[in-house]
Amino acid sequence: QYNILKREVDTNKQLYEGLLQTLKQTGVSASLKATNIRIVDSAVPPVKPATPKIPLNLTVASLLGLGLGISAAFLQERLDDTLKGADDVERLFGLPALALIPSVHHLNGDRSSVRKLLDSASTLRSSQNGTASTPGAYWHRIDQRGKPQAALVEAFRSLRASVLLSTADHPPGSLLVTSTQPGEGKTTVATNLALSLAQLGQRVLLVDADLRFPSLQSLFGMREKLGLVSYLTGQQDWREAVRPSGSPGLDLLLCGPVPPNPAELLSSKSMGAFLVSAKSEYAFVILDSPPLLTLADSRILASLVDGVLLVVKSGATPREQVMQSQSSIRTAGANLIGVVLNIVRLHTNGYYGLGMYGMNGNSHGKTSSDEADSWRTLSK
Repeated sequence: QYNILKREVDTNKQLYEGLLQTLKQTGVSASLKATNIRIVDSAVPPVKPATPKIPLNLTVASLLGLGLGISAAFLQERLDDTLKGADDVERLFGLPALALIPSVHHLNGDRSSVRKLLDSASTLRSSQNGTASTPGAYWHRIDQRGKPQAALVEAFRSLRASVLLSTADHPPGSLLVTSTQPGEGKTTVATNLALSLAQLGQRVLLVDADLRFPSLQSLFGMREKLGLVSYLTGQQDWREAVRPSGSPGLDLLLCGPVPPNPAELLSSKSMGAFLVSAKSEYAFVILDSPPLLTLADSRILASLVDGVLLVVKSGATPREQVMQSQSSIRTAGANLIGVVLNIVRLHTNGYYGLGMYGMNGNSHGKTSSDEADSWRTLSK
């Protein structure tokens, strides 16, 4: 019996040792990872140091940069739907570009952006507080001295000539200056056009017809309690509210108190009667009005005047807004004389043939007296 049990123990021991050996071999095999790496060529150290191919790299980089730049320019032009120059106005809308008004801040390059913002904020605070601000603090008038604005003066002479020649029989006696949206410079354009017309020796009346946000009082440093609103509400005759501008030949009719119902006042019979009466006493009546697309006031006034000038900010006003403004003016039955491109950067638009040929003097040698004689001939 003992021998039998001993043989069983020996047999089990051999089986155990065999299983243990197999288990160890399996563990070693599992720890090894199969790989397909093989040596193709043995590494050989280089004879000389490696250097970049500078000419080739520069050529490739230049070509890539040029290609990307051209692509970006085409993409930007494709996505930009604003008006840049006279060609855009005439090609897209069939309207004449009456003048290109240069950016005053671009002409006066020494003025910092911070200073511009401070001047703008100061003017706005003065207007809101009911006090007159310093004339020309933010807006720019062509009758101001000591400013590098020969190009600006010539631009408004070009606009003046375009207006005088806009009709075959005689120049329009009453003009409405408006824009698509606020901030496009319509007040500055209206003021400088009036000043330029007054320089011909004619009487000009500049009217602040923006009864919601009047600006002429700040531009000329005035604060009047009486004005156009006083006449439209029957408080006084409009002649009693007219004030001299300080520039020969130019008178002002400010807004006066801001009314609660501007549209009703402008559409009244008194407004039409005022224009008829003013045109009989002044050679030109220039109206500064609210923007077209935001209020109905300008459409009302457009139907009462001889011509409308649409001020468009170059590189900022979308084409769709200009198209809507054009349609709105025509719907009102008004005469849209043309478009004034405002705040144009001189280096991006050519001025040859647009009144900017002679920057340091009168265009093509003409003097103001010569233009006055031409105007008298047209007005006969």
